[in-house]
Amino acid sequence: MRLFTFLVCVFLLNSLKAQTFLPLQYDTNVINQELLLHGTVDFGFSSIRNDLSNQFLFGGFISEEIKDKSFGLHKGINRGGFEAGSEFEYRNYQVSAFKKERGIVVKLGYGSFGSVLYSKDLFGLTFYGNEAYLGQNADFSGSAFNFMTFQKIGFGFIDKKSKSSLTLNAYSISNYAAGNLYNANLFQSESIDSINLNLDANLDLANSSSFFKGTGVGVDFDYRLPFEIKKDKIAFFQITVRNFGIAYLNANVSNFQTDTNYVYEGFTLDQLVGDASVLNNGSSILDTLNIVEQTQSALIMLPGCVQVAKIIDEHNTSLFQTYYGAKLYYTLEYVPLIYAGGQIRVNEYIKLGSHLSYGGFTKFRMGLYANFNINQFNLGLGSEDVIGTITNVGRGKSLQLRLRCAF
Repeated sequence: MRLFTFLVCVFLLNSLKAQTFLPLQYDTNVINQELLLHGTVDFGFSSIRNDLSNQFLFGGFISEEIKDKSFGLHKGINRGGFEAGSEFEYRNYQVSAFKKERGIVVKLGYGSFGSVLYSKDLFGLTFYGNEAYLGQNADFSGSAFNFMTFQKIGFGFIDKKSKSSLTLNAYSISNYAAGNLYNANLFQSESIDSINLNLDANLDLANSSSFFKGTGVGVDFDYRLPFEIKKDKIAFFQITVRNFGIAYLNANVSNFQTDTNYVYEGFTLDQLVGDASVLNNGSSILDTLNIVEQTQSALIMLPGCVQVAKIIDEHNTSLFQTYYGAKLYYTLEYVPLIYAGGQIRVNEYIKLGSHLSYGGFTKFRMGLYANFNINQFNLGLGSEDVIGTITNVGRGKSLQLRLRCAF
């Protein structure tokens, strides 16, 4: 029977794609083995509405009205980002590692993470063109972005009673790019016969043709703590650290940097925009802008995340349970996220929950999920931004899944 259950679990896990899910359903029972698959596709912006971002995702015409609605939401500096990936985890509580109370954990995962900070003028110049800024100064200072795609494999130990765990992971980096506009201003004369560009910028790009562009090492840490909130009433708290570590990119990382003020008039303005008669001398746009390119290796941080939360007791028979917490990625583009919500126990098989959150890459969001328990199987489906996922009103979308099989 256990073999049959194991094969069914493997079949279901291999037929699904998914990563994180809120809240965690904490099983306090003693179990022998456990299979977990959790995943997410989540993106959000502080100032870009879904009716604009949908045109890039699904195609369509971007009208002036659509652009104006998003442009009106922009402040001096704005942010956005996404997270996508899946992770499979196998836990064995029957074996004993070093001490009898410790089992083993094996992980396989894939992830993509990207974030961006950008100025209102950068958005305006991109969507409205340079005519909107003639005779004005467009300020792009403070804009930045980073992007990474990685794969990981991990091995670690888990406490059989509390289910706290520590995993050491090895990472393969398949894509990486990061850039900063520390100080960037563009002034164009009303007659467009001169341009003044002040640029202090840096760009790192892993441009190797190899799939594996770097390797890294990091840890996942999951600590569960029971806490007596009232007499004979226990709540469970969790401290989680994911993908905390560093990676080394090989020597095929192209670094572009410049820190100069440029004034272009007449002939040099033609050179900047790429007049063929001027560039036939073998010069390039990099030479024209005095951008220095060099190839080097790089040591970078992995897109780690830390979360502190009150989690749901799966075996609690109360009609209503609360959960809340805070989450933070190690990047300046991500604002610390806080959330709070509650779960209703419909019956022993179905639980429904909802929460409100603020922070991250966007502002306020409302999450919604459903959790289904059938024998050894637990399936969770939900969204961190249910309004944005089903309408054009929000500023992002989110879909999440978690599948657990204990036997």
